Amino acid sequence: MHKHRTFIFLAASLLAAFLVSPAVAQVRGIVPVPIKNPQGEQVLLYKESYALVVGVSEYEKGWPTLPGVLKDVELVKYALEEKDFHVITVINPSFDELRNAIEKFIHRYGQQEDNRLLFYFAGHGHTLKLSYGDEMGYFVPVDAPNPNRDESGFLAKSLNMESIEVFAKQIQAKHALFLFDSCFSGSIFALSRAIPANISYKTSEPVRQFITAGSANETVPDESIFRDQFIRAIRGEGDSDGDGYVTGIELGEFLQKTVVNYSKGSQHPQYGKIRNPNLDKGDFVFSLFKKERIEQSVDSIVEERKQLEQDRLKLEEKRKRVVALQLLNEEHRKLEEEKRRFKEAQDKLVRLQPPATTSGAPKGMVRIPGGEFIVNLDPNRLGANDLERGTWIVDTFYMDKYEVTQAEFENVMRDNPSVSKGENLPVEKVTWFEADEYCRKVGKRLPTEVEWEKASKGGRGTIFPLGDKFGDDKANFCDSKCQFDWKRKESDDGFASTAPVGSYAPNSYGLHDMAGNVWEWVADWYDGDYYKTTSRSNSKGPSSGKLKVLRGGSWIVNSRNLLSSPRRKGLPPSRYFDSGFRCAQ
Repeated sequence: MHKHRTFIFLAASLLAAFLVSPAVAQVRGIVPVPIKNPQGEQVLLYKESYALVVGVSEYEKGWPTLPGVLKDVELVKYALEEKDFHVITVINPSFDELRNAIEKFIHRYGQQEDNRLLFYFAGHGHTLKLSYGDEMGYFVPVDAPNPNRDESGFLAKSLNMESIEVFAKQIQAKHALFLFDSCFSGSIFALSRAIPANISYKTSEPVRQFITAGSANETVPDESIFRDQFIRAIRGEGDSDGDGYVTGIELGEFLQKTVVNYSKGSQHPQYGKIRNPNLDKGDFVFSLFKKERIEQSVDSIVEERKQLEQDRLKLEEKRKRVVALQLLNEEHRKLEEEKRRFKEAQDKLVRLQPPATTSGAPKGMVRIPGGEFIVNLDPNRLGANDLERGTWIVDTFYMDKYEVTQAEFENVMRDNPSVSKGENLPVEKVTWFEADEYCRKVGKRLPTEVEWEKASKGGRGTIFPLGDKFGDDKANFCDSKCQFDWKRKESDDGFASTAPVGSYAPNSYGLHDMAGNVWEWVADWYDGDYYKTTSRSNSKGPSSGKLKVLRGGSWIVNSRNLLSSPRRKGLPPSRYFDSGFRCAQ
């Protein structure tokens, strides 16, 4: 057991196209923080700064009390307020209260790209060795029992490092820094020994950075050396290159040197970045400039922004007056042309396109020929699908013949979250992040939404994957008045669950289970208006969003959701009991 643990989380992002005015910032107690390079060019601006500080000292179930925690909380709170953070404190939370506080904090303040968030935890932590050899670190709320007396109760009431990783990915800010005044294995990040760099364009790149107070099995004292050195660093001692800023890399180097020295070699801090190529490029920043200097800089930025906006509005009004009539005529011409092309495409796509083939395709995949196809064909469901009805184009690609099975998923990911267990059943209850990670690990990717619909139609202009009626081509559908009969029990108590992949007839491309079994995650972010205006050639969907798209229906839905057109949207970290995926290449 390790005694005193501290956990700090910082998230921030580049200012996009919007600034609050100085008057608003003053009323709310928020001071925007501009970051400039040695040439005086602004490379980053943290718009608002918030901190959630959690302290646990009065434990209930077999853990020693930690009187030093309350002192840690007060000192860190004061130091953060010096840096213009708005600080929220939570003292002695239970497991449920701790999770709720974190989720509420992220939901309220973590969804704006240019906010700076900081999460600080002070209390007990613990490390357990897992059955497959890895180690897992845990943060201990007041109601978690000591694992030496009740290990199952401890696992149910403590917060593990995987949960922290999920929380980090839910935040929309570009930068995230995690500091742990505890000594357990940093299994979710890669250790590094980087040389501190000058403030540059990399400051605005995404990053998730981690710093621990020591390596595994080292004891952290209740009187925290790590906390003291962290505060000293952000007040200026961590600025190794004298540029007026302390970066995450500089902070890691400073703590590594000073904590080892003042602990007389009993603590060896480590630091690094998350094992994810999309989140290991940037570096976050603490500014050492005084508040007055920051406010002056912000004033000048805001005034410049206002002038640019006024000039833009004047130019826009002139452009509108000049081209309004030309645009109206052009839109009318495009509409008539689109009607003509749509009719020609309908006539052409009622015939079979060249069939897909497995010849030359990667093992377990089917080649889907590129070309035009029509989306949203059901005449009774116009408007029920956000995809704009019309002709779309995709290039040739490959698609998994079957949905990913539980055996395949467990072999790669070393986990099986499914409710209905079976090696050849499709894996379900997977998050979008897990589906995306699996496909990348096996050298593939999730299909785009337009690719998925092209593959589902089987090269034909039909509204179901297997025909225009709900029972075409020996599809093993039940009639339109009942649910899709994937795996009915012999008794009369309804549907059982998913069916083994490949149990039912393939579509014309040779793809199984494109209707029913499990909803399938695709790569695209969800945007209800995106497909009404975007290019119709190889669309990859919106560049960002909060929800991801699922297609194809599941074993528990009725017939109207088994067409090739309906969409479902879900939160990327959520686990749905009837949702899985397949990969493309």
